[in-house]
Amino acid sequence: MKQDPALAMMMSLYATLGIFLLLASRNPSAHRSLIAFAAWSSFAHAGLMSFQALLNMIARRELIGSAVFAVIGIALVALAPAKKSVERASAVMAQVGS
Repeated sequence: MKQDPALAMMMSLYATLGIFLLLASRNPSAHRSLIAFAAWSSFAHAGLMSFQALLNMIARRELIGSAVFAVIGIALVALAPAKKSVERASAVMAQVGS
């Protein structure tokens, strides 16, 4: 059975992204943009897959994959570190300087 080349391409991208997310988990504050990219690309992938499934461009069973990507995106957004505000950073610097 011949494997779909698009599937192999997607798996290579997600495997690479997964490795970098694991590395970013050591210091998530320093890698917020990578985590945000992974979350929002998961939402985009889920949305496109859902749209294609609803238009019968792909099998309806692919809606399960859409749900998985949406859950991944939600988890990444929920677990991402909050952005440090300029006010908090300047308040900390003022305390250090005192």
